[in-house]
Amino acid sequence: MEITFQAQSASIDTAYGLSNINLTVEADGREVAEALDLDDRLYGLGPSDIISEFSRNDLLETIGEDGVREWLLANSNPDDTLEYIGLDKIHEFLSHGEPDGNSPV
Repeated sequence: MEITFQAQSASIDTAYGLSNINLTVEADGREVAEALDLDDRLYGLGPSDIISEFSRNDLLETIGEDGVREWLLANSNPDDTLEYIGLDKIHEFLSHGEPDGNSPV
């Protein structure tokens, strides 16, 4: 991988005869992250790591209901998804719906 970014300072550490070097830089982490591809930014992070970084509501609003639904259907077991959400949250959601006679609760 090659990455280019602005740095305030840099130091190089190398051993004689080796082709590898360690480069230490002082830089703005956000500028470095912006230079990375999304896959590289998210590498090693699990879904809970990403969700905990943002508020759940902001994340869901940004993605949109249809986007979340499509992803869940394609990438998860519905039983696991419901278990992760939790019965208390499901009941809370269902109880706040408008009464239209179609509510299963």
